[in-house]
Amino acid sequence: MPLKQSLKHMALRALAITQPGSSTPLSKLNRFLIVEHATALGSVIHATPLAEALRKAVPDARIYVLGSGFAADAFLGNPAIDGFWPVPPPTRQFNQAVSVMRQFIQRRKLKNAATLLPLGNERTAIGLALWRAGAGNRVGFTLTPELFRAPLIFDPALSQIANNLRMIEALGHPPTSAIEPRIMVDATALAEVRGLLKGRNEQRPLAVLVTQTSVTQRKSWRPERFIVAGKFLQQQFGAEMVFVGTESERAAVEAIRAGVGGTSWNLAGKTDLQQLAALLSLCDIGLTLDTGTLHVGRAVGLPMVILAPAWSPPIEWLPVENPRYIILKNADLPIAPRDYVIDEVSVDEVTAALAALLSQYPGR
Repeated sequence: MPLKQSLKHMALRALAITQPGSSTPLSKLNRFLIVEHATALGSVIHATPLAEALRKAVPDARIYVLGSGFAADAFLGNPAIDGFWPVPPPTRQFNQAVSVMRQFIQRRKLKNAATLLPLGNERTAIGLALWRAGAGNRVGFTLTPELFRAPLIFDPALSQIANNLRMIEALGHPPTSAIEPRIMVDATALAEVRGLLKGRNEQRPLAVLVTQTSVTQRKSWRPERFIVAGKFLQQQFGAEMVFVGTESERAAVEAIRAGVGGTSWNLAGKTDLQQLAALLSLCDIGLTLDTGTLHVGRAVGLPMVILAPAWSPPIEWLPVENPRYIILKNADLPIAPRDYVIDEVSVDEVTAALAALLSQYPGR
């Protein structure tokens, strides 16, 4: 081990000694803090099953979520938790985050609660912030294992959700079966979205197309293929179309929307997370790239055809072996070539998959 890394681990072990953990068996604890500061939307959504699993394992538990960013909307109204508490992100506001968490823990006498850290980014800063805040019995995925009572390492053979649910076993409870992510649809957001869909004919299916993703991800499908798929949904099923994305993607989305024609709405940049969840809950079918909106659709049970890139293993992020989703992945590559596009998935495959899902799930 390099000297610098060895010194780091020695320092962390010294810190851990100054704040010994509780001697109570983890399986006897019934107070929990889920700490969620991931910046990736998928990571946050894939942490939501942890709350439900905890509630099933410990029915009399008190469960709080502390976090920032997407976490507030992702856990809003979740019946498995007892409350959400906003905390500044430790990566940008370390001292403020420590102060807010320490006050929360002290006021509610939660020093000996189990503090759970799901998968996400910047785990070193978060682990140190939890230690400084006095959050005891730390369990989860960390790059500072010396500061955790039950540290976990990511298992690439399992999905993000299955990895997070390993924390239930780490707490001394029986392993839990697969649990789907869930976002509760807020009534206010639902009313706002209905207002955006002016002229909507609710007798016709509503299809959502997610045609854009980060340019750094190399997960695109050609615009002309999306246009053909959109026209198929209109002509064969009488579907109306809604397009989503970020504000920066609005022009690209509009070009595809214009090519499809018919009754449609371009809501790129027009929805926050709660509104996006509400919108997708109103849709009957989705055609999507492997991007953040996919995970929101999954969290509201939207049947989807998913265009999967050849270079990304489906097991980590995608809903494998779930009949509500058809994953189209026709090649395997170790890395994404510079100019990679998902050309190995044809329009005919996509339209056949859309027809199959609409036949199986004709309306929501």
